[in-house]
Amino acid sequence: MYSYKKYLLLLLVVFVGCNNEQPTEVNSDLFGLYESARFIESGANGEDIDIQSAGGYLRIYLKVNFTFTAELFIPDDIQSKYPKGRTNYKGNYSVRDNLIEFTSTFIVELWEWSKEYKRLKAIELSLARGLPSEIILYKYLR
Repeated sequence: MYSYKKYLLLLLVVFVGCNNEQPTEVNSDLFGLYESARFIESGANGEDIDIQSAGGYLRIYLKVNFTFTAELFIPDDIQSKYPKGRTNYKGNYSVRDNLIEFTSTFIVELWEWSKEYKRLKAIELSLARGLPSEIILYKYLR
């Protein structure tokens, strides 16, 4: 009986050791609604366009099943590389450590998540959209 348990333990170690992808435990604090607190886009002539101060926003809802919905609002009276008015997005995302990658078409593909500050910060943008100076969202805690 003892050798049987030893064999099962060895088999378990081999099975786990052969898995090339290290598991990433996702903290449940990640899930929920995030709203932009800072949304500044670099303009065509190098000037910064403060979309947030002009009344625009970005909201992202990260669901537990690794899908998301998002709403982007760009006021009509500002120049932006993003579409004017409300644009809705949905799709999938994945998590690796403190990085969130949207695997569906979305304005920002890669975000950095801070558990301490309950914040998402854009760190990479789709080349088709241009690069913002800064997009920061905080978790809605009501």
